[in-house]
Amino acid sequence: MLLHHFATSKRVRFKSTSQQSPALSALLAVFALLLLLVPLAQAANNKFLIVSDIHFDPMADTTLVPELAAGEPAQWEAILQRSKLTRFSQYGQDTNWWLLRSALDQMRKTLPHPAFVMYNGDLLAHGFPKAFRNATHDEDPAHYRAFVLKTVQFLALEFQKRYPGTTILVTPGNNDEECGDYSIRAGGTFLSDTASLAQQLARASGTFAEEWKALGSYNLPHPTLPGVRIFSLNTVFFSNNYHATNFSQGCATVPSNGPADALAWLAANLAAARQARERVWLIFHIPPGIDGYASTHKRQTASEATSPTVSNSCVDMIVPMWVPEWTARFDAMLETYQDTILASFSGHTHTDDFRLISSAGVNRAFVLADPPVSPIYDQNPGFRVVTFAADGSLADQTTYYLTNLKTASSTVPGRWKREYQFSREWKVRRLDLASLGKIYDEIQNTPSARSQWLKLYNVSSAAAVVEPDSIRGLYCAIGALSVPAYATCYCGTAPGQDGPASKPK
Repeated sequence: MLLHHFATSKRVRFKSTSQQSPALSALLAVFALLLLLVPLAQAANNKFLIVSDIHFDPMADTTLVPELAAGEPAQWEAILQRSKLTRFSQYGQDTNWWLLRSALDQMRKTLPHPAFVMYNGDLLAHGFPKAFRNATHDEDPAHYRAFVLKTVQFLALEFQKRYPGTTILVTPGNNDEECGDYSIRAGGTFLSDTASLAQQLARASGTFAEEWKALGSYNLPHPTLPGVRIFSLNTVFFSNNYHATNFSQGCATVPSNGPADALAWLAANLAAARQARERVWLIFHIPPGIDGYASTHKRQTASEATSPTVSNSCVDMIVPMWVPEWTARFDAMLETYQDTILASFSGHTHTDDFRLISSAGVNRAFVLADPPVSPIYDQNPGFRVVTFAADGSLADQTTYYLTNLKTASSTVPGRWKREYQFSREWKVRRLDLASLGKIYDEIQNTPSARSQWLKLYNVSSAAAVVEPDSIRGLYCAIGALSVPAYATCYCGTAPGQDGPASKPK
């Protein structure tokens, strides 16, 4: 700004070009270049990249697994390049090498110099332990643990290759664990194995490694904004599916205080931020609330379907994302610190969605659920670029997606394009609590807005078919985060009250 004022002030007079000395001319040329570079640098530093749910499957070509297991992560790219299975992962599959390479290359092309990169969890493919056993016939837990670590190290190398010197913030997902899905252990081997790598990616020091080892959480200054901090919270502990043991991987039963300890960690850090008059961004993998997809697609076993003790009512089919106790405590904490927390970011749902946390009918906070790279649930692969303001508030976001998943391969490049820009798509000025509340009202009450939201929800995928009687259940999950609230929104009745015996049509 000072350079700009100096150059444009009417009080400043320069000699004509013919009168200038060579030294002065060179100085003015450098000065003019700086004027051009300053706004460009400012623009680059107020955008960051969000990536979520890659679910990388290095075993997609099983013939390469022995070489990968024997090799070092730095050798993996050359090995994977030799795969004769050349198509990108298709709908219903996790991310193979060709899709991963295309996605990361496009991220670099779209935003070559982000303020930082945010990764919202689930580096590893679904069913990773079983896939390893099937590919290797190796039951040794130590060998599997080494392969998991190599996979994480390889992904880190691929990010660093495209973003050298850039802060990369990672939060654990439910598949990110050597003991199996939803079994991450506080103080366990996965967190211990990956602590130094996560610290290196975050370009952090201090207590980072200790916090990561203990809980998979951390508290860092924002990479570019003074007075703003970023908390990464391991919300896998809160999941309704969480368990701290999995005998199939040789992991012992471990009593876990992870959920209570994680909430205590968050409360202490929020209190410290408020005391220091700092603002906070939260990143985590699993968002709070209700699993809208599972609640509208829950399948009973044959014995359950005929059992007189198993209810088929809409209310009984509701599936919370978290144990309700943890949701209630977390939501209360966000309400208490609504003036401290500026924004929250999650993954896990494999959709482009959001959550509104409210009390007494008033929206208090929001969570942006970011789209996946993995197309396993039929969404198109996507990623997001977010613009933020100098005070830490969010200004806008743009989502990019792959348009030719079915035909892309190692020889047919993936075609990525901008799907939408939030402010233009929804005709709002900013990405904030007020605009998201307005959009939610429109989704509930206006069929055209509902259709618009549903298209973006599935990242413009024609393969992701949503049955008409499921749509209400999906959008109710935006604002009805407790079981009673969701039952009222979707089922038309609260638990324990008279109401419809089956899901609404």
